[in-house]
Amino acid sequence: MLLVLIAGMILMLLLILALNGKKMKELERENEILQSYMHTVEEFYQGIQSRIEASRRYRHDLAKHIQTLETLLENQKSSEEIQVYMEGLKDAYEELKRQQFCRDEIVETILCIKNMQCEEEKIPAEIHVEDCLYREVEEADMVKLLYNLLDNAIEANQRIKEGETRGIRFSMEKRGEKILIEIENYISSEEEFSFATKKDKKADHGIGNEIISSLVDKYHGIRNTEIDKKNNLVTDKILLLREE
Repeated sequence: MLLVLIAGMILMLLLILALNGKKMKELERENEILQSYMHTVEEFYQGIQSRIEASRRYRHDLAKHIQTLETLLENQKSSEEIQVYMEGLKDAYEELKRQQFCRDEIVETILCIKNMQCEEEKIPAEIHVEDCLYREVEEADMVKLLYNLLDNAIEANQRIKEGETRGIRFSMEKRGEKILIEIENYISSEEEFSFATKKDKKADHGIGNEIISSLVDKYHGIRNTEIDKKNNLVTDKILLLREE
């Protein structure tokens, strides 16, 4: 009887340890996802800050431009000279407010940051976005979704050896209250496609894809991934609905 009791206690202890171990792994994974999200937010924040700084510099210089115009007028400079100066000022303002992809500030900022990264990495990128507001998805979720999709595509291109085709094609549009996102990127001919990242840090493996999948579920969406082994292409299509 005593042996049975001891065996039962040992079994219960092992069960508690196993449950605690599983809980610890879940907490560790949640922490990894949180750290990944914080890195994404930090990069996005830096992009926003650079745009704010450009706007701040323009406002700061505006007083100087007005003073220069007043001086030109006081000295009775020719209207042609004043017109040239005004055109230069107008061009600077237009460049500041110019949108590259769409009027949605969140989407615009993310795409500008990632497009610049592609230019630095010498990865050809085609980006086509319907010029509208994408308010069906919360701003924080849009940041996480687009960052991870584009990071996956950029990572895949970084692993392509010299001489092979590189490139990313990204499109985004609205269909009623639905949002359709499609991203196509090349992969190395030597690589078996997997959503698991090839980053050196093992803790980072698959986190980006987990975030994407959770957001697709949150917005009752559909995700379809197609692999063209002949042309070394991966196409990721996502259809999102408004969150209920």
